[in-house]
Amino acid sequence: MNEKLKTISFFVCCFFVYCVIGWGYEVIWEAIIGNGFVNKGFLYGGYLPIYGFGTLILYFMLRNLQAKKIKVFNINITPILVFVSIFFIASSIEYAVSWIMEILFNQRWWDYSSDILNINGRVSVRNSLLLTTGAMAFLYGVQPLLNKLLIKIKSNILNILAFIIIVVMSGDLILTILKYIQ
Repeated sequence: MNEKLKTISFFVCCFFVYCVIGWGYEVIWEAIIGNGFVNKGFLYGGYLPIYGFGTLILYFMLRNLQAKKIKVFNINITPILVFVSIFFIASSIEYAVSWIMEILFNQRWWDYSSDILNINGRVSVRNSLLLTTGAMAFLYGVQPLLNKLLIKIKSNILNILAFIIIVVMSGDLILTILKYIQ
């Protein structure tokens, strides 16, 4: 593996891309279901950290499993095992984040109470299947493309991009927290 793909700057840039894609997904979903433009984000900017953290957690937890070729009757079942693993990990992350954000900010950012097979409105089978499908696309499609793209960027430029991302998102987080504590 290219050494650049193991740096903090690399993962900060991946995190940001995942946050932006997640935000775009949420905005498009709201438009499709008839709500027009809705910024579903906790922060001011066009990014959702839950997608960035969630995808990186999945990447680190599942990369060894994803690399294996587990066969049953000569059929590779590794993608099925990855899918099932993502379902449970992503659901756990979503539940925990919902609960923590409600405790910290006394507000709920999503509620699946109207979905059948939901747990306290924090997660539902329908949404978990959507997240799992998206995460499969990230791990098997987006991540390899990001690897190829980020390898081409000079290390010092990648470091500057990561620094800018950290500064902008940290500033956004501070402004958001100040909004809720006033």
